[in-house]
Amino acid sequence: MAEENITKIEASVRTAAGSDSGTDGWVYLGIGGREFLLDTPADNFPSSSEGTTETFVLGEGANVSNPGDNDPRNPQLHASDLDRFPTYIRFSHKDKDDVWHLERVDVAITTSGDGGHIRHYDYRALADNGTKRSLRLGAGYGAVVHLASVY
Repeated sequence: MAEENITKIEASVRTAAGSDSGTDGWVYLGIGGREFLLDTPADNFPSSSEGTTETFVLGEGANVSNPGDNDPRNPQLHASDLDRFPTYIRFSHKDKDDVWHLERVDVAITTSGDGGHIRHYDYRALADNGTKRSLRLGAGYGAVVHLASVY
């Protein structure tokens, strides 16, 4: 059986609504044994009264800063790497008062195998269940959210 190469990772990240919910800090996605910076030339994770959702594409069709260094094809990650390492979001605050209100994370993986197999991850405690919730990340709260495989 041929090894399936990961060709694209899409991370959709929702910052909660509120005037102090956003951040200028750094947000990383850990997957397949590597960390990737979730950053685009736009203002990422801004505060908004409605909340904001941003999608970061790594690999094929990339929209992130430093796409060559934030690419699952360089070096090549494989589908088998997904089960060997934890998948997570890590927040690196810019100062001790920087707090980010994370509402939702969805990650989709596309591989080169039969029909471009797709695998999804999310943070279940934040998944839509009729109750709006957010998780504070920062110096006084913690910095990592582990994601679970949905399918």
